[in-house]
Amino acid sequence: MRKTTVHRHTQLLLSISLALGLIPCAMATDQAASSQAPDGKSQAQKPRKSTTLSTIAVNTQVLAGGLMADQDAPKAVSTISAQAIAALPITADYTQMINSMPGVNAASPDGFGLTDNSSYTVRGFNASEVGVTMDGVPVNDVGDYVPYPSEYGEARNYASVTLMQGSADIDMPDLGAVGGHIAFITQAPTRDFNVYVGQTFGSYDARSTFVRVNTGDTGPVRSWISFSQNSNDKWRGAGTNDIRRVQAKSLWTINDHNSLTFNFNYNHEANYFYSPMSRSQFGENGYKYDYGTHWLTTPKGGFPSSQLYGDDPTYQAQNNYYKLYQNPFKSYVTSLDGEFRLTDDLSLSVIPYFQYGMGNGSYPGFLPLRTGANGKPYVVADQDADGQYAVLDAYQGYTYRPGINAKFTLNLGMDHTLEWGLWYERSRQNDFINASYVDPETGSPSSIWGDRDLLTYANGKVWQNYNEHDTTTVKKLFVQDTWTPTDSLTINLGTSFLDTTRQNQFVMYPGNTDPDFGTAPLSSRNNYHKFLPTLGVSWQVNDANQIYYSLTKTFRAPEDAATYGNSRLGLPAPLPESAWSNELGWRYSSGPLNVHADLYLANMTNRTAIGEDQNTYINYYINAGPVRMAGFNAEGTLELGHGFSLYGSYTYTQARIKDNLYLPSADGSAGTWYATRGRQFTGAPRNMAYLGMHYAHQGLTVDLNGKFTGSEYGDFLNTDKVPWNFTMNGSASYDFGDHGILHHPTIALNVLNLWNRHYLALPYSPTISAAESSPTYYVGAPREWYLTLSTQFF
Repeated sequence: MRKTTVHRHTQLLLSISLALGLIPCAMATDQAASSQAPDGKSQAQKPRKSTTLSTIAVNTQVLAGGLMADQDAPKAVSTISAQAIAALPITADYTQMINSMPGVNAASPDGFGLTDNSSYTVRGFNASEVGVTMDGVPVNDVGDYVPYPSEYGEARNYASVTLMQGSADIDMPDLGAVGGHIAFITQAPTRDFNVYVGQTFGSYDARSTFVRVNTGDTGPVRSWISFSQNSNDKWRGAGTNDIRRVQAKSLWTINDHNSLTFNFNYNHEANYFYSPMSRSQFGENGYKYDYGTHWLTTPKGGFPSSQLYGDDPTYQAQNNYYKLYQNPFKSYVTSLDGEFRLTDDLSLSVIPYFQYGMGNGSYPGFLPLRTGANGKPYVVADQDADGQYAVLDAYQGYTYRPGINAKFTLNLGMDHTLEWGLWYERSRQNDFINASYVDPETGSPSSIWGDRDLLTYANGKVWQNYNEHDTTTVKKLFVQDTWTPTDSLTINLGTSFLDTTRQNQFVMYPGNTDPDFGTAPLSSRNNYHKFLPTLGVSWQVNDANQIYYSLTKTFRAPEDAATYGNSRLGLPAPLPESAWSNELGWRYSSGPLNVHADLYLANMTNRTAIGEDQNTYINYYINAGPVRMAGFNAEGTLELGHGFSLYGSYTYTQARIKDNLYLPSADGSAGTWYATRGRQFTGAPRNMAYLGMHYAHQGLTVDLNGKFTGSEYGDFLNTDKVPWNFTMNGSASYDFGDHGILHHPTIALNVLNLWNRHYLALPYSPTISAAESSPTYYVGAPREWYLTLSTQFF
């Protein structure tokens, strides 16, 4: 759990997170770049898998400029390739890439892709309920399952992004995915030496410098390494986003049947938060409302505690000051993917990996400060004392995450292939809130990283709101038999056993000598486990038609924070979430037309609701009953000839809450019933549609697309709704061919939100009842343009 703003002494805020869906797993196919890489370099070698740890294989044929690929898996799968990724803004995160796919409702407040504020739902499941892997490595937060889209490398380095809207593969290393899986794969190194350079300029002083060096074949090894510097100004409010990245990939081909692939991703970002808006704020304050840019000097002696959380203009200006809403974070992910043939019929795929993350999400806090004998301020033990000053509260997190995923594949003959393996991970997270001094005259914090100039008590101990240490151990065993009794029929039958153990240590205000604020440490250990069967049946009716059905059971352990909150408040521990997911689909491929359509149904029990106690401001977790997710997805391409092609997708989602919600009282008094039965799930528009046109001829490429998103609710009583919106994007590029050492110099223009629509989309903070607490929404980015010059040397 990291990088979220946690407010101390706020009004009661209730938000619900419904977990519904699909089996945790790990994608690990590595589709090499298509025949035409985004930098224009033709690839002579055939695409290869970097791992066989996924039974979903992306066909090498891409359609409609890379917006769709041929599939044959017995489940819903959508893929975009490097060709389509190249038509997006050059720093786009994967949230923007998947927005064309059926089932996806994406929101990004920054068109340049330089903020972790981006999010999405898939068939109504929120982003924390969808597993994400990068080159086969799980990258969702291990504590609260949230993914952070801006941290996972450069779009220019992606070979493909694949979304499984329903059940995912049985061997995938997902801890908490109950709503599908996203896998993005980086490009394979080229056999020849070359240097690719790209420079982008654009709206709001957007700038991006990118360099990738391919070593070519150096004996049996070939590699690439890339460096990038990306920045832009926020389009509303104030602040500059800055991300620096280093990525690398190295392939050692031991022989025709054995290889090792090394992957490395380093991300360093210093960003500012965009303020979400309620509908009333959007109407009263306008489209460009954001955190304030004007600081008012702190009154002499600080604020009286009675003046906080009221209407005092000085307090309001400080509490809304943009410099106190920052989001610095740095992380790296490294893995080694081994592919080995042990015998003619037995192969082994194994991926050991390690992740590290450090940083915070900051917000303004207020603490009673005094000046010590050394002239430095210290925190008074009585947190409610007068003499309150604004400080930068940094929600700090450290993550250490080693793991390994391995699978054996045995060809048994008799049309049988047996797969079995193990995923093991033991992660450690340390989360806490500390405070840095803020100049009372200017509002500038002494440190945004929360790692120096920290405020302490008079006894010298560092002030912390709380300190939590979590150790999460995951063990997963899986086995699957693939049987092809005839050339047209394939049956996958398997099961996995997922075992999750969470060990938690939590203490509030450690080091505080005031008994009204300090608490004794609380330790706990919880284990969650379940067998998860899966079935997939595929019938190839003829060369053009395929029909499939899949049935999968899903499971997810409660978040790490659930243990402490419920125990502290005397509430029972929440139960793990679980669901059965069904899909019935049809694929058609003949000549210029390709269509994929599927019906889905997911019935979930033990939906989790998250609340905050208004007396202690501690989060608690309850089970709020079942939810039924059902709908229809479709996507298709049509090749029109003469360089023209079309791509379209459509989604109908019925996300129905099946029972009324009972919210128990943490103080022992009577709880509250909410009439949620039959209501639509928040962030799940019933209708979405996407249409894209692609044209490519003699170096000129043009893409134009539009996305319709139906109205959606922000509260579970369905009393707060944002209207439908329709946005259009366009891009055009021209490849000048080869000129000496310059290969495919290209100029490209991207324009987002062509009509400059002002809209709210996707709940940022959903609530139970808008009458009690207004939900907030993401604010869609305005019209933005980006111009990119790129070329490859040698």
